[in-house]
Order: sequence, then structure tokens, then C-alpha cells
Amino acid sequence: MTTHREGMKLSFLEKFGYGLGDTASNFVWALMMNFIMYYYTDIFGITAAAAGTMLLFARSTDGFFDFFVGAVADRTQSRWGRFRPWLLWLCVPLAIVFVLAFTTPDLSPARKLVWAWVTYNLLMLTYSAINIPYGALSGVMTDDPLERTSLNSYRMSLAQIGGIIANTSFLSLIVTLGAGNPARGAQLTVAAFSIAAIVLFLICFATTRERIQPPAAQKTRLVDDVRTLLANPHWLMMFLNGIVNITFAVIRGSAGIYYLKNYLGWDDVKVFGMFPAIPLYFLLGGLAMIVGAMLTRFVVAAIGKKAAFIASMVVVALTAIPFYRMLPGQVGLVFTFHLLGMLAAGVNATLYWTLVADTADFAEWKFGARTTGIIFSATTCAQKAGMGIGAAIAGFLLDRYGYQPNVALSDSARQGILLMMSLIPAAGLLLLAAVFTRYGLTENVCRTMREDLAARRLAR
Repeated sequence: MTTHREGMKLSFLEKFGYGLGDTASNFVWALMMNFIMYYYTDIFGITAAAAGTMLLFARSTDGFFDFFVGAVADRTQSRWGRFRPWLLWLCVPLAIVFVLAFTTPDLSPARKLVWAWVTYNLLMLTYSAINIPYGALSGVMTDDPLERTSLNSYRMSLAQIGGIIANTSFLSLIVTLGAGNPARGAQLTVAAFSIAAIVLFLICFATTRERIQPPAAQKTRLVDDVRTLLANPHWLMMFLNGIVNITFAVIRGSAGIYYLKNYLGWDDVKVFGMFPAIPLYFLLGGLAMIVGAMLTRFVVAAIGKKAAFIASMVVVALTAIPFYRMLPGQVGLVFTFHLLGMLAAGVNATLYWTLVADTADFAEWKFGARTTGIIFSATTCAQKAGMGIGAAIAGFLLDRYGYQPNVALSDSARQGILLMMSLIPAAGLLLLAAVFTRYGLTENVCRTMREDLAARRLAR
């Protein structure tokens, strides 16, 4: 007879299949984090300030839609479960709007801006509608803490595969497929990513299962879900972390391509005389994140989730600071601090979603209602707000410091890019790490919760 604890163990195939869903998601996420500002300013043809304003509006306002998606997902009833069917239903619509968002129509500047607003908002809404149920799925596949950390390690590792593919190939594929037309090259490149994403989402759907169900008698109204959410202090801390962490990650990510191309001048630089420097930067960074994600389980076993999460933020911050002083010829130093920071970022990203799943356990333990979809959607809302705020700040800073596309950097623009790559995100993360010391779900509390919930489910 299979016991409750044994039933919560996950096979390699299920963990790997689940992770492929974030490989697909990261084709979209990586371009949004690292290239969307560059695409809009240097290919699509709008100003950094206009792009920043648009991204702030799109990412900050669709949080209301995110919350709606989580509420609907929690109440979805199908033969495939509550969260899995969304992968099946929405993978094709996401692919279509992804291509449209990277399509440059032959329109007047005013109409092009309207096109960008409409297509980008559609992309963010569709991304939310598939990614929120995908994230919530991890909270109902297992309640075993090490299995849950391991599952999210697979997720973050395979997400980085998607990021590596997108980050290292985007610029070169634009040149290759565009044949002198960057706008056409961007569209065809994203079309290829979209087809691959459909296949990966379908594999994720086919290989995963939902095991944790809400109490049979649970019938809550949306207002009750909101009240429970706001009464959960641990989720509120993760909500704050999501906004602040992503804000500074987007500021730094948006500055990255300008730093590499315009400040370091790496367009034609080859490392060891054979490896193009910019693709190698993203490739090795992604691999370092994978290593960090796979090491997370061991770090947690040694010092606990909370301490590991705080330490990862501190290391990311400290490795960002030297970028303010590094010179274009110091290739080895750039790669060294980049890889150390990405290693810590892998631990941080893995633990973030593990901690969010713990807050869902707390809600069920404390209030008797499991609303995994609401918790994950509201957390995604925080990240979207952070993406919007970070993109807006990045756009405004680039404009404020006088960045002009396709011309040599002025001294002012160079200073702005250096600050965005180093001191600004470092200060934000160090402050966030200090605040997170107040987070209350310690290892002992989580152990007590887990044992009580397991007893309740077994009784049911």
C-alpha cells in the first residue's frame, strides 16, 4: 500500500517534463527581461521613454487580470485537474501573440505605437493566463519540502535552457533570418521560438499530475480568498520581494545589452579568438544559473531555505558592484563577476517559488482553505508590477542620461548605463535582503505545518 509520503515522491520524468514548461515560458520571459527595450528602440523605432511608459502600464495594470486567472484556475474542474488544462488550451494563442508583438508593421509612428501597446498587452495577458496555472501546478504536485525544492530546481534549470537559447541566438538569428532586414529577422526568430514553445507546453501537460486537492467541502467566495491572502504575512513578504527583486533585475537586464554592445564594444569581440563575446556572456550566465539551481537542494539542506534565500540576494548584489568600475578590456573580470552573480541568482530564483508554495501551505494550515491559484497569481502580479516599474525606470534613465540608438555613447549615457548595471540594483537588493530577515516561515514552522496537513489529508 502506498503511503501519503511515498505518494508525494516525483519521478525524474515528471520533474523534467514540468521543467520543460518553463523552458517554453522563458522564450518569452528572456526576451522581455533582456531585449524588449533594445527591440523597441533600435528595431521597432520608438523612443526609450515611450517604450518605458508603455511597459510600465502594461506590466503594472494586468495584475488585475492575473488575479482573475488565479481565481478561475482555482475553480477549474476538468478531467485533467485545475491547472494542467490551461497549458493545453493556451499554448497556441500565446505563440500567435508572441509573434505579433515582435512584428514591425509599415505604419505611421503614431499607429506603430498603438500597435506596440496592443500587441504587448495581449502578450502579457496571454502569458499570464498560461504561466500562472503552470506555476500553481508545482504547489499541488507534492508537499514534500525536498521534492518541492528539487522540482523547482528542475524548473529553474530548464527555464535557463530556454533563456540560453533565446539570449544567445536572438541577435544572430535576426541577422541570419532577416537578411539585412532586422524587423523581418526578429519576427521570424520569434516565430521559431513560438513553435518550439507549443511542443514543450504539450510535453509538460502530458507528463505531470496534480495530487494535492483542496478540502472537499471548500467553497469560498473571491472576497474570502482576498481576505485570506491579505491575512497571510508570509505571502505579503514574498509579494514585496517579488516587486522589488524583479524591479532591479529588469533595470539591470535592460541595461545589459547596451552595456555589452555600446560600452564594452563587444559586437565583434571574440573570447580566446574564437567565441563571440556577447552570446558567450549569455550562454555561460545561463549555465551558471543552472548550476545554482541544481545546487539549491544541497544549500537548503545545509543552512535552510530562509538563510539560503537571503545569502543569494547578498551575493547577487555584491557581484554587481564591480561592474561600475570595470573597463572594456577587462574581459576576464566581467565574466568572473557575471558568473558568480548568476550562480547565486539560480539559487534565488529556485527558492523564490519554493517559498511561495510554502505560503500556500500556510494558508491551508491556518485558515483551512487552499487557494494555490490565487496565491501564485497574486505573486505573479507582484512580479509583473516589478517588471513594469523596472522597465519604466530603465527607459526613463536611458532617456534622462541621453541615450541615442545607433550612435556612439555620450559620457552621460555611459554613466547612466554603468549605474543601471551596478550600483542601483546592488543597493536595492541589499536593502531587500535586510528586510527579508523578518520572514517568519522557518524550517521548524514548515515542519509543523507539513505534518499537520499530512495528517488532515490522510484523515480525509
